[in-house]
Amino acid sequence: MVIREVEITNFGKLHNVKLSFQDGMNVVYGDNETGKSTIHAAVRAILFGLDRQRGKASRTDEYSRYEPWVNPSSYEGMLRFQEGRAVYRIYRCFGRNHKKTEIINETTGEELSEEELRQLLNGMTESSFTNTLCVGQMKTAPGQSFTEELQNTAANYLSAGDTEWDIRRAFAFFAAEKKELMKKYQPKLEETVRSAERELCAIEEELLQQSMHKEKAQAELREMRKEIEKEKQAYENSNKRKRLVYTELGISIVSFFIMILCYILNDWRDGVWIFGILALTSGFFAWKGHRLTKTSFAFMEAEKRERLLSDQIRKVEWKLEQMRERAAMYQNSLEGCRRQLEENQKLHKQIESLILAEQTLKKVAASMQSTISGQMMDHMSQLLSEITKGRYQKIYFQGNQELFLYEEGRKIPLYQLSRGTAEQVYLALRIAAADCVMGYYTFPLLLDETFVYYDDERLKNTLSVLAEQKRQIVVFTCHHREETFLREMEKNCLLLRL
Repeated sequence: MVIREVEITNFGKLHNVKLSFQDGMNVVYGDNETGKSTIHAAVRAILFGLDRQRGKASRTDEYSRYEPWVNPSSYEGMLRFQEGRAVYRIYRCFGRNHKKTEIINETTGEELSEEELRQLLNGMTESSFTNTLCVGQMKTAPGQSFTEELQNTAANYLSAGDTEWDIRRAFAFFAAEKKELMKKYQPKLEETVRSAERELCAIEEELLQQSMHKEKAQAELREMRKEIEKEKQAYENSNKRKRLVYTELGISIVSFFIMILCYILNDWRDGVWIFGILALTSGFFAWKGHRLTKTSFAFMEAEKRERLLSDQIRKVEWKLEQMRERAAMYQNSLEGCRRQLEENQKLHKQIESLILAEQTLKKVAASMQSTISGQMMDHMSQLLSEITKGRYQKIYFQGNQELFLYEEGRKIPLYQLSRGTAEQVYLALRIAAADCVMGYYTFPLLLDETFVYYDDERLKNTLSVLAEQKRQIVVFTCHHREETFLREMEKNCLLLRL
């Protein structure tokens, strides 16, 4: 693929800018703040599209960054590129209310879809393009050395072929997440819940037994009260009879003494018989009435049993109340434990998912590394050897942790080398990664102020190697060194000034 022409109508600070490129080496020169990085961003936006983010992200996204202040409806640009013998034109308007895309095969006049464009670009995505063929200065994260960042970048390329996969950070994330989840996870909670359930079941069983015992006692009490009612009636009748018995007994005693008196005095013989018969008759009726008063003792015994049963029922009710309170307490505790258990089970699933994801990532990384690593390291070594004129002939990545370079049989760790050499390693890494990802397909290489840390000799060697690459190269720079050295080496170069 070769970019033939870029026409920017309105993009960021650029208005009505038109640039034409050739095969091979192109140098775009301009002072700082003249729009070199904007051209770079416009090429990427026209190739892959540019969408506005939503919410707070829209304030700082790339769409808002390059949206023109003047006439934003003409936020648009066009790129023409050649693939094989065919020439294609991509036109995009990014305006909020005027979005439009046209992809035309100018050779045949056919209009293409976004999917056909992706196939035409051999599946190259904006992410892959940004992380391989758009090369600037190596940027480091806050608190991280250049060497650490470069080694991490190399590890991601070798493990996945893309810096979007931050392998080390992913594993660190998995470890941190597992640690955080394990703090919340309670391995003995299930046993606690089962123990509480057993205890509650025992309480409920005892409650059932006590309730049955209470119902039985209440039924017995009801029967007892019926019996007491009968005994009470009999007792009341018995009390009436008692009074009559005492009266009869009194009459019998008085009659007996009168009979004795009559007998002693011998004055009233008939009175002896009369009072004797009256005493016997009253005594008989008193004796008979005394036998009937025994029902009062049965009534008293029934009342005593009623009191015992009532006391027993009150005790059972008190015990039931205590057990209900205990059961309610266990029920509330159990409900809380069950909610915790649900959360615990979710945590367990999350932990298992993290472990599975970590294992899968390791397998994928190992699989991709076995496919990419050897080929990519060889390609990097070849490029670095050419750039350094054979000084460093091989790059070695030990245990996915540290980069080493070989110089005349000596293994030198990357941290002992200069920033300029490390930048050369970075460039070789990006080109090798692009070649491994894209295979035979050659995509243009865009270099944006890439050679700031290069000395003159290192820059000459690097430009010489790049000029021999079988791909289009566009160098954006604010220095004249690139143009001067390319002219001195008589390399074919197109200079574009902004």
